[in-house]
Amino acid sequence: MEEGKTRTYRQHPFSERLKVVELYERGYGSKRIGRTMGLDDSLVRGWLRKYRARGLGALRPYSRSTENGHVGERTGRSKNELLFYPAYEVYSSSLEPVASIARRYQFDYHSFKYHVERYHPELVAKRTRLKQLV
Repeated sequence: MEEGKTRTYRQHPFSERLKVVELYERGYGSKRIGRTMGLDDSLVRGWLRKYRARGLGALRPYSRSTENGHVGERTGRSKNELLFYPAYEVYSSSLEPVASIARRYQFDYHSFKYHVERYHPELVAKRTRLKQLV
């Protein structure tokens, strides 16, 4: 590569990554998904590997460099979000009111609700399906 030139990469939106996971869950293979969506097979396999290992959160876009120099730190997320993880499980597996969950784990209601809705739409969908069953 010539000096002064940098390689540019296409940024794939999260919605495109979700579509790949949706097709995978329907039984499509990585080659077929790649052909259908116009993506390289190795890219699709990488996304699916991340999804199987760590869930949908692993497919969210992240910054390669941040202001404090940590590579791969998720953008826009609170540093305290890890504190929410125990409450996320309760949120997605019960019909307990969000305010009650936030109070039990001593979180601000609005902050907890914001983080669930913004960063974990899969949990919101799981809870919605649970409500429909009842």
